[in-house]
Amino acid sequence: MKYTKSISLAALLSASSAYATTLTSYYEYEIIVPETTGSNYGPYASGITEDDNTFSAYGLKARLEQDIDIGLPYTFNQECFLDDEVCEEVYEGSENSSNLSFENAYQAWRAATANINQGIIVPESYTMGATNNIKVEGFGDDTEVKMTDVVTIDDALFAVGYGSSPYNDGEREFVRRGFVTDPSTSLVSVSLLPEFDGDEAEGVEGGFSSAYKMREVTYNNGTVKKLIIGNSSVSLAGGDSSYFDACYNEGNIEDLDTLSELTYCPGFDTQAWAWEYSGADLSTTSELTGFTLATEWLDDNEERDSSSDVTYSAAAFDINNVGIAVGVSSFEYSDNVEGARQRAIIMTPDDEGVYGVPTELTEATSGISDQEDTLYNTWAKTITDDNVVMGNRQYAVSKNINRPIEMFIYDIDDDSVTFPFLDKKVLTTKERLAGTSAANTGANSRGYDMNNNGLVVGKADAYDETDPVVNGSARIQSAFLYDNTTGDSWFLEDLLCTQTVDEDGVVEVTHPLIRLQSATAINDNGVVLAEGFQYDSISDFTDLVGANRIFIKLTPDLNSTPDDSPNCWVSDALINSDQSFERSGGASYWLWIFALPLMLIRRFKSNK
Repeated sequence: MKYTKSISLAALLSASSAYATTLTSYYEYEIIVPETTGSNYGPYASGITEDDNTFSAYGLKARLEQDIDIGLPYTFNQECFLDDEVCEEVYEGSENSSNLSFENAYQAWRAATANINQGIIVPESYTMGATNNIKVEGFGDDTEVKMTDVVTIDDALFAVGYGSSPYNDGEREFVRRGFVTDPSTSLVSVSLLPEFDGDEAEGVEGGFSSAYKMREVTYNNGTVKKLIIGNSSVSLAGGDSSYFDACYNEGNIEDLDTLSELTYCPGFDTQAWAWEYSGADLSTTSELTGFTLATEWLDDNEERDSSSDVTYSAAAFDINNVGIAVGVSSFEYSDNVEGARQRAIIMTPDDEGVYGVPTELTEATSGISDQEDTLYNTWAKTITDDNVVMGNRQYAVSKNINRPIEMFIYDIDDDSVTFPFLDKKVLTTKERLAGTSAANTGANSRGYDMNNNGLVVGKADAYDETDPVVNGSARIQSAFLYDNTTGDSWFLEDLLCTQTVDEDGVVEVTHPLIRLQSATAINDNGVVLAEGFQYDSISDFTDLVGANRIFIKLTPDLNSTPDDSPNCWVSDALINSDQSFERSGGASYWLWIFALPLMLIRRFKSNK
């Protein structure tokens, strides 16, 4: 584990001139290098402890959307709606052999999955997990590992995630298994067993489970439990092994010209699930069995309809201190393999901690007529201890040349919902000071995490990103901070500059030459984990070339507010910002964006 600690510019300036005064940035930043050897993209943060000292993260070998998860259909079930050539490029990878994405995108990942399962190539990992202590190998070398959360409970550290089984003579015990482990340990400590572990007669064994969060909860009757939540397989999707085979075992590069095979994934019907950890330490047990957090999917069916071709799926993503969980569940939009869509759900226990039928969070579809056709998916991502839910909704139809993702916030106790960026953009400091209107129909805003103080982090359309997306190209995204208590929002990269005033009154604002794409974790201290790029020179920053990918920890100055942070837009890096962003539409922009996982991509068109 390597650390690169940023040196305080304020300290340097104060030392160089006794007459200089310094205004520091709202965030102090620290660039961190998690151990995700073998990955080319990321790392992306998934969790941080309340003491700010331990985090979880993951990296990707191929250029994939950062949220891709074969156990969560909303991350891939919408067709690509960009220009056909862009969709083809994203699927196949770059044709430039000097790029990391050269023939290294969705096609390479899907072909490797099939060829590994058929024994054609040596097993290799396309997802690598890490904590700040170590690269996590999961269940063995060369297996898939994604870390999803890290938490301290009763002074003990826990990390959760999921991984695949290692191959032995061409066979493996399971395709995915959730786990809980010590963050300083490379191999998994405790395996989270699924409810349905496969069908030996169908040649499908091991089942499927995922872990997304771990929390301590206290139910109304006073019972206290340490719960790991996620999802578990409960039956074979499609009723037999055909979906499983299509997801993992069949096909080769020539056949996999489209990602439609992902619609068969994960090969199982899944339900929102929880596992209780009750041991004194992680050495007391090696396996845990769990219980359901939802007794039905959104079609009011407890078991799969044998006449239906859809995959039924559900998952829990977060749970608060009284045991209210949030997540996502499927309903049958049409009776075919691509026919399931997903909606946000709330799972509320009774006084004894028993869960029943989930509640669809219909407020997430507010303001939408014919929501089943208009919205592809909604999902609830987090819930606070004050019963405030944050999530997102995804459009299936065009809205001002885009099919946006829009963040929502729902207060359970007040039964009220808000859409902070509904047809609005996040304003830069420059725009806010100039009184620029935030109006922007069809703007993107995607929330990732929310703390108990009402602060939300995520990503949204970057400055001046208004070009057509439908039959066009994806918009550059920029990490944001939103305060639900005030309704204020900021781009995180606007809160990193420092300002000095010399003895003659000359003001100088210094920019760290950082662009942040997404922020995916925040704790109750307001410490944020984000990812993006840092540049070596102002010209590189302006032209978006020569970027160094960074994973960054942002610690706020609690004695100030974001509005107190110096104005980055008067720095040398951004003083000619309109010229800079105009340049970004040229050839250098395309070279830059194709080096990244493109946004708003789920399943890709066949271009035959």
